[in-house]
Amino acid sequence: MRNRPAHAEFLNVPFCLAKLEQVVRLVVEECEGPFAYVVTPNAQHVVAVQEQASLAAIYRAAYLSLCDSRIVRALAALDGLSLPLVTGSDLVPALLAHQNAATREAVRRRILIVGPEAEAARILHARYPNASIEVLPAPTGLAQRADLRLEVAAACIGRPWDILLLCVGFPAQEMIAASIGECGRGSGLALCAGASIDFVTGRRARAPVWLQRLGLEWAYRLAREPGRLWRRYLIESPKILRIFVKARRACH
Repeated sequence: MRNRPAHAEFLNVPFCLAKLEQVVRLVVEECEGPFAYVVTPNAQHVVAVQEQASLAAIYRAAYLSLCDSRIVRALAALDGLSLPLVTGSDLVPALLAHQNAATREAVRRRILIVGPEAEAARILHARYPNASIEVLPAPTGLAQRADLRLEVAAACIGRPWDILLLCVGFPAQEMIAASIGECGRGSGLALCAGASIDFVTGRRARAPVWLQRLGLEWAYRLAREPGRLWRRYLIESPKILRIFVKARRACH
């Protein structure tokens, strides 16, 4: 059993109190232990956890649950809780850079990235030539099809890796991570990393830093991909405000 780093509870979701540099170190050091996984809850995820008991259980069983939302962080601050912001979009390139710079065999890890097309492998190998990276494309429709999720989980179990980056979107990646453990994977650490690898490879562009600091990265992404993201940012994620107000009223 792993020793879980300190977490704090907010809106029925645990959030890790470690900062980015600490998280990178934990991932590299702990991937040799019994299988575990890392989730990166944002506002949409927090809302979904309130509505789906099965998803809430997956988040509670995670080794690390990292705050991936400036909105969530700001709301937590109103409750007097300081959450480090460790987004998947920051964690993944930091982890890959760490592995690319590793000079000791003891900290070199085998990384399997699930989700992107095969072309991503060429880009990643060129950018991180010293890192051990394998790319496994994944089918579409994973969120709707349990059989496909089990196929992906089985493919992951059958491959040699220390760190697994599941980049197939919420909630499929979280379900697959849980299935890998349930199906008997003995070791390794899986990260539910969303679109992070698309930012690394240049398939998608991140917002300018000044927009990120203003908490408006969501608006930038919505403007670039309105057809894909409008429901997430305009309907699902704003529900967190109602959940937060209700939780505060219940405490006072």
